[in-house]
Amino acid sequence: MTPAQLEQQRDRIYRRARIQRIRTMDEAAHFIDTVGFCLLFASTQGIELPSLFEAVKGRRDAHIEDWDADSDRVWVWKNDLPAAKRAYYGKALVGGKPVFISLKMLPCLYALHATENVDEEYARGRLGLEAKRVYDTLRAVGPTPSKALRAAAGFDRAEDNNRYHRALDELQRSLVILPVGATLETGAWPSQIFDLVARWYPAQVARAQKLDADRARRALVKRYVQTVVAAKPPMIARVFGWSRQQIDETVADLVTRRVLKLNEDWIVAE
Repeated sequence: MTPAQLEQQRDRIYRRARIQRIRTMDEAAHFIDTVGFCLLFASTQGIELPSLFEAVKGRRDAHIEDWDADSDRVWVWKNDLPAAKRAYYGKALVGGKPVFISLKMLPCLYALHATENVDEEYARGRLGLEAKRVYDTLRAVGPTPSKALRAAAGFDRAEDNNRYHRALDELQRSLVILPVGATLETGAWPSQIFDLVARWYPAQVARAQKLDADRARRALVKRYVQTVVAAKPPMIARVFGWSRQQIDETVADLVTRRVLKLNEDWIVAE
């Protein structure tokens, strides 16, 4: 496969053609279910994944420069898809990029990356005080809009803004919390509503608790390679943050099972 042929296949899967444009939220949900993982906007950090905004535009390298109807749609869908429990949205992958994850893939990612016992992680010094305060507030009061959550967790001073947002990011990367919708609190822009992943997606968390790490990692690598058509280990590491040994062992297992195959230094689906 030449580089041009590889990109043509990705264009088809990523829906980067005018004839394939996503126009409705149902189509967006189906797209996320099909690819497994999908960025909101195309990566500028070398992360190879589909982008919902590119699929809505029907072309590659689509970025929001002038706000238009397509921008409105994806901005609303990033709140409405998790609100309707059609997909996960948040900062669960490496680098903290906003990403959609299908509900089929969410248990696998949760099994590998979630912090299930926040109190224990905090006691061991692996979770910050600010994150613990946000978690305790959400656990006590349930789904809460961002500004109300900030005040309830004690971050209502102007100088607390960065600490509060760092806490949100830390908890999202640990798959403890996620945005589950939006509401208008004050001003012109809606505020995201946050809740606990375990409370919002109990069925997916229950499935995650039955998965061992090897099985979860195999499922994620298989889906990733099928979506991007061909991958190299550093590409997988940039998405999931695993060690080279973990990736090599998982790929070798999938090759033995005849799920994937190696073509020189590329990993491709059978």
